[in-house]
Amino acid sequence: MRNGRKSAREADKALCRSTYMMELARGSSYIASTLTPITQRTAIAEVLNGFREQHGADTALIFRDLLAESLKNRKDALAAEAVLNFELH
Repeated sequence: MRNGRKSAREADKALCRSTYMMELARGSSYIASTLTPITQRTAIAEVLNGFREQHGADTALIFRDLLAESLKNRKDALAAEAVLNFELH
């Protein structure tokens, strides 16, 4: 049963990744370009809250995970961690 859940989650992530490719690229670039922890938190809030407002809460958690993965791929582990720790309201 666990493999089915993991596979479904991975399928959801793959669909979200392809559907929101532009938002992920734009958001990770914006967050990675920040220079201070304060501007980074502001950028994270803008990206994640903006996504949630535009696309709804249903995919916001998956988008947050994908955004963190994108930042890890950019070699920005601290920003990725900050994204994962951001609480969506």
